[in-house]
Amino acid sequence: MSSRSYQGRHYAGRHRPQRRVRPPRALSAGFVLPSTAAAALVVTATGATVAESAQAPSFDLTGQQSQVARSQEAAGEESATDIATRRQDAQMASSAIQGRAEERARAARAAKRKAAAEAKARAEAERQAKKWVRPIDTWNISSGFGWRWGKNHDGLDLAAPTGTPLYSMSKGTVLSAGYKPSFGYKVEIQYWDGSISWYGHMSRIDVVAGQSLVSGQQVGAVGNTGHSFGSHLHLEFQQTTSHDSPLDPVPWLSAKGLY
Repeated sequence: MSSRSYQGRHYAGRHRPQRRVRPPRALSAGFVLPSTAAAALVVTATGATVAESAQAPSFDLTGQQSQVARSQEAAGEESATDIATRRQDAQMASSAIQGRAEERARAARAAKRKAAAEAKARAEAERQAKKWVRPIDTWNISSGFGWRWGKNHDGLDLAAPTGTPLYSMSKGTVLSAGYKPSFGYKVEIQYWDGSISWYGHMSRIDVVAGQSLVSGQQVGAVGNTGHSFGSHLHLEFQQTTSHDSPLDPVPWLSAKGLY
């Protein structure tokens, strides 16, 4: 073909411009990032769902599990109640023990006070029992100790009306009580300190041999029995019971504050 004919169909300078080929929208740069973000979002959401599923325990208990849970809860409550009961019982027991201890202490103090009072009373009774008193309330000395009528008069004659009470001079024991030819009705007494006294010419005797006496206890009465010349008490002191060993009554009575 001649160039003229070719040129007649193809005009110079009128070639169609070359079209730009566009890639599909899915492959274009404008859609790459959103697709990536969407994928990341899907992955993230999936991970969150998995994590949430792993962290959140299921509370959907079976019947047996529920029964076990209720049993454990009941056991816990029963244990707490039992502990409270035991604590209360322990407190009550402690209070009871303390109460009994206080009661014993009060009883001990009361017993101690009672014992002290009784001991004091016994001591006072003993002191009173050992107190020295006159054998007769009022007397008149009619004859003293010493030589008389050619022989020794071994005692002190205290004149007083017949029937005047005669007393034990202190705590002692009756050695003998009865009638003697020379003394008439006679009582011999040994006192707590070992002293020995004789009462002679009594009108009556109110004690017996072996009887215990306290200070001031009546033993008889003044009389005029035996070898006597008038109503009086013949008061005599002896050093021993084995033989006749008279003492002057005046020093003895003075030492006891009775003369």
